[in-house]
Amino acid sequence: DKDNIPPKIIKGVLKYYDDPEFEPEVVQKVSLAAKSLCMWCRAMKVYDEVAKDVEPKKKMLAESTQKLEDARAELKKVQDELQGVRDRVAA
Repeated sequence: DKDNIPPKIIKGVLKYYDDPEFEPEVVQKVSLAAKSLCMWCRAMKVYDEVAKDVEPKKKMLAESTQKLEDARAELKKVQDELQGVRDRVAA
């Protein structure tokens, strides 16, 4: 699961990620398939960093969206009550 890469795995990938020999252009000289694996490993490491940065923001967005929906529901309720009062005054 790309969204839940264990820290132990990321730590293991770091020693290769930081190695100048583990660049796609360098690895390509040995094997095209290895280049693809290199690119995938590097992408998963970057994805993990981004996912950890974005996850709290997603949670905050979900909470804020829920608060907004609750506030809109309360506003609708008050507007309906106000309309009822206006209808009675107009009658």
